[in-house]
Amino acid sequence: MNETKRTFWDERAQLNETAGTNDFMLKNMEKELLLRRVKPGASVLDIGCGNGSTLIALAGQLGCTGLGLDFSESMLDLARAAAEAGLDKILAFRHCGVQNLPQDLGLFDCAITERCLINLDSEAEQHTAFSSIMLHLRPGGRYFMIEGSIDGFHRLNEQRALFGLEPIGPPWHNLLFNEEAVRGWASAECVLEEIDSFASTYYLLSRVVYARLAQDSGEPLRYDSPINTIACKLPAHGDYGPTRLWVWRRA
Repeated sequence: MNETKRTFWDERAQLNETAGTNDFMLKNMEKELLLRRVKPGASVLDIGCGNGSTLIALAGQLGCTGLGLDFSESMLDLARAAAEAGLDKILAFRHCGVQNLPQDLGLFDCAITERCLINLDSEAEQHTAFSSIMLHLRPGGRYFMIEGSIDGFHRLNEQRALFGLEPIGPPWHNLLFNEEAVRGWASAECVLEEIDSFASTYYLLSRVVYARLAQDSGEPLRYDSPINTIACKLPAHGDYGPTRLWVWRRA
């Protein structure tokens, strides 16, 4: 990962709770999703852990042990500080890039990423990182891959166009997945069990319905608007927006 992106994430660390994304509503949805998916007491490898909030929640609420990896030392400083209240005995954080995971990490019950691989510079690098992550799972272990899809962005923009809204695109530092290409990563050893568009309703209501209402009223956009708050609590319908969960199992 290039130094420009490293500098970007080091600077983002100054935002603390919103260091990983400005959309804290979406981040909370991701965290709640993983709290439902990860088994209590599991050992967790969190790649691109950022400020450590997800791994800390898994440890505090489910009794998970874990190792968080990030290539930003500033992010790791936040994670270590947040985990000091007793959790430092069951959690560790280590400076490491996703492209070259050390062999001495060991094996884990599950691995997670939240919008991590989309920070890499090519599809080849993303696939290499995916393959390396899968090798650090125990047989039967699962990789909960919360990443971004460019196809989902296109579907969202189709809906925005129906409401007379301008298209939106991914951040400059993201290379979003091609969904067909990701399905091609499946093999006898790496089983794709499920794709969950868990944030679809949230994206449709927040980026289309609320965006148009705010535009008509001249209201400044807020992530925690009443509509967005309700959208977070609704079941997922459709397949809109970039963020989704791919569930992989190591055979």
